[in-house]
Parts: sequence; C-alpha cells; structure tokens
Amino acid sequence: MNFPVKIEHLSKTYTRRRWLGKNWEKPVLKDVSLHLEENQVLGLVGESGCGKSTLCKVLLGIEKPTSGQVLADGKNVAVISKSEFKKLRRVMQVVYQDPYSSLDPRMTVRQILSEPLDIHGLKKEPQQRSTFLKELLLSVGLSENQLDRYPHEFSGGQRQRICIARALALDPKILIADEPVSALDVSVQAQILNLLKEIKRTRRLTMLFVTHDFAVARFLCDEIAVMYKGRIVERAPAEELFTNPQHPYTEALLSAVPKAGGDFPHKDKLVEWQEKSSFSEAQCPFADRCRYAKEECVREPFEIKEVFPRHECACGELPFKKQKSRFAV
Repeated sequence: MNFPVKIEHLSKTYTRRRWLGKNWEKPVLKDVSLHLEENQVLGLVGESGCGKSTLCKVLLGIEKPTSGQVLADGKNVAVISKSEFKKLRRVMQVVYQDPYSSLDPRMTVRQILSEPLDIHGLKKEPQQRSTFLKELLLSVGLSENQLDRYPHEFSGGQRQRICIARALALDPKILIADEPVSALDVSVQAQILNLLKEIKRTRRLTMLFVTHDFAVARFLCDEIAVMYKGRIVERAPAEELFTNPQHPYTEALLSAVPKAGGDFPHKDKLVEWQEKSSFSEAQCPFADRCRYAKEECVREPFEIKEVFPRHECACGELPFKKQKSRFAV
C-alpha cells in the first residue's frame, strides 16, 4: 500500500563537538516508524521534549536524520536534490505553532500569499491571481478587503488563518501542523480546529497534527500516536485510544486530564514522578516511572506490536487490563 508519508526506523541524535573529552550526544528520536494514510489526520501526542517537533523538522527536511528514512510522496526527504525538494514543497506544507513569528511583519497579506506562487511560477496573470487570493482568503474565513493589511493589524486567530491560507496556496496533499492552536485562546482554538476539519474534508488532505492536548486530538484526529522519550509507545484510532488505552503511559496521561469540577477521575493511575533506579537499564523508556513495572521489564526488548486490530502498543507486561477493544472481533 502506498502512503503519502512513510517513516521507517527513524533516529535523530544531536551531537556537540568538544575540544577536550568525549563529544556530547543527545538522542531525541529512537527507531520511530510511522505512516500517514491518505485523507487521514494522524495526531502525535506526548509531553514537552519527547521529540514531536524534531520529528516534524526531519519530515520537512529542516533536520537530517541520523539513521532511517523519511518518504514523502514516495521521495526520500534526506537525499533528494534541491530541484526535487522544491517540487516536494508543492506537495507538503506546514503550519507553525506561533502565528506571530511565522509571518513577516514587513509584508502585506497579499505579498505573503503571493510569495509561494511567485516561487513556483503559478497564477501569473494579475486578474487570475487576484481572484485566486480573494477565494483563498474567503476559504479560511477572512474577507478580501484584508489583503492589503499587515500582520500586526490582525488578532492571533486571524494570523493563524493567514498561515493556513499560505500553506494551502500551493494546493498541497500533505499538511504538517505543529501545535497550531496552542498559542491561541480557547474560543479561537475551536474556530481554527473547525476550519482545519473542514479543510481536511473538502481538500482531502493527509495531515500530521502535533499536540499535547488530548481533547484537541480527540476532536480532529482519525488516529493518534503517543510518543515518549523519542519512541512511539502506542498507536490506535482516536476513540479506541480514549476508551481503551493499553500502554501505562497513555493511561497515565489520560488520567491526568482534569474533568468538570476540577478533579482527576483516576488519581490512582497518575504517574509516580519519582524515578525508580532499579529500572533505569530497561529498554522500555517508561519502565522507571511505570506503576505496572516488574523485574521482567528490564529484560524485555522494546517492541511495538498489534494487541488488537488497528491498535499497536509497546508494553512487555500486556495484558495488564481486562477491558477489550471495541474493534476486536
């Protein structure tokens, strides 16, 4: 099966060279394998520092992988030529987290939206371009009379709509959204999420949506992959992940989400934040904080495998729960 995006055994290690002594190394991604299906939204969730944004940077070609490969539209992002990379930009676009710093304050909205068209030589006729830009702005909920205004004249939500419009200007097949609503107010977040959902439906986009907000992921995503310390520990359809989490880390994350009334529904499942030194050598990255960890976890190899249909998990002590997947036959 052909996937718009396919990541195979991807690893990324940052290295700092020193004049004296051993070089400093920090592994950020470790043997990550993912695929994005056509016309689907894959949510990538996890705590800050787990490697979500680094994965996006490697996928976009901003960073080079240490090992493994990233295929976007069938092309290996790390080794393609500049001309092929330029063509790939028409297929894959990105919406950044901060709408304030991702727009050039010296350019009008018309110039911002025209720039990708100029680079790729599209819509050259003035009348054709003007009509296209007006329709593009209308498609993201802005009016055509805002084309000649500057970014500082817009609110945060409007700026993010401009960023989305810029990403859609080349009619891409793949959209990478790196926490696009985390810098916005809650009411504005809902508007942007509804916009992304409508865009995905009408344009049949394949989308990688990075977030650490489970409520946002549940609303927008078809599938969710959970990342911890640079590894994918669980992947499942969105509703399946919420109703039947299999990995202890996913269970702990969901248990930490407060419900109405300001209480936590499952206090007993919250992560014990004090690390257990006896499990520090385990291959499972979560073993030293896991409430289910046993001595066998130190010897178990890290492996993500299918535990239910369409539901993958990397836990050597499964099954630790009795509940069954609603997708199970």
